[in-house]
Amino acid sequence: MLPDKIHARHLAQLGFLKEILDETGLATNLLEKSEAIPLHVLMAGFQEDKKGRERFLHFSFLPLNDDDIVAIQLLQIYSTLPFHLQEGSRDAVASVLLEINTRLPIGHFGINEQNELHYRYVYSISASRTFESEGVLEILSLFVYMCDMFAEHVELVASGEASAEQVVQSLR
Repeated sequence: MLPDKIHARHLAQLGFLKEILDETGLATNLLEKSEAIPLHVLMAGFQEDKKGRERFLHFSFLPLNDDDIVAIQLLQIYSTLPFHLQEGSRDAVASVLLEINTRLPIGHFGINEQNELHYRYVYSISASRTFESEGVLEILSLFVYMCDMFAEHVELVASGEASAEQVVQSLR
């Protein structure tokens, strides 16, 4: 369990991040930790995908042990893709994700325990610093670009519209 001062620092950092995102016009919501939510989470809506589906970014600090906490903070940026796996397509999608993940400059695509598809990146920041607007916005721009660039390929296989082999060939 993290000490209260660490939770307070994470909440303050997410507050700074919220201000940066609010200035760009993104809709944000900061959820403080509670019995239902183990960590503070900042949510932000970003542009809809090509099919008009809403997408959200989730920001939370990963808990670290006491030795690491003094030096760095790890901010997880996470987005669930706005579509689902068709029954029986997990292995095919996993092979496409493996191919895509070799091309990503940051983060990775994955499938969680609930069979939700996601894109995730962990942003490292010194524990003695706060977010710099320009750097954060550049990372977020790249994060969104990677979602836009590869989510369609994943969906083709997840929906059964294309085989993993077809999608992998189109990526090469």
